[in-house]
Amino acid sequence: HPNFPNRTNVQFMEVLDRCSIRIEIWERGAGYTLASGSSSCAAASVAHKLGLCDNNVAVLMPGGKIDITVNQDYTIYMRGPVTRVSSMSLDPECLDSETSA
Repeated sequence: HPNFPNRTNVQFMEVLDRCSIRIEIWERGAGYTLASGSSSCAAASVAHKLGLCDNNVAVLMPGGKIDITVNQDYTIYMRGPVTRVSSMSLDPECLDSETSA
């Protein structure tokens, strides 16, 4: 769209009840995204700030669920499962600051 010449990140949120929301995420560098911790925190904070949700919010995304706690000072805690998505071996040369560009 002409208003976003460098594209944009977008999150769509649906408030399901006082304790849960659903979000969909589009990231400009990746496209449609199944899950995002930072998007979950932002959406839960906005829902709480607007009085639409309590401070403990379950955020449902196509990639899974994450639990967000929004404190009075708006510090945020995120809890959810951890899943290995891949493994790799890194050559120690990659960490050598003298050969890194």
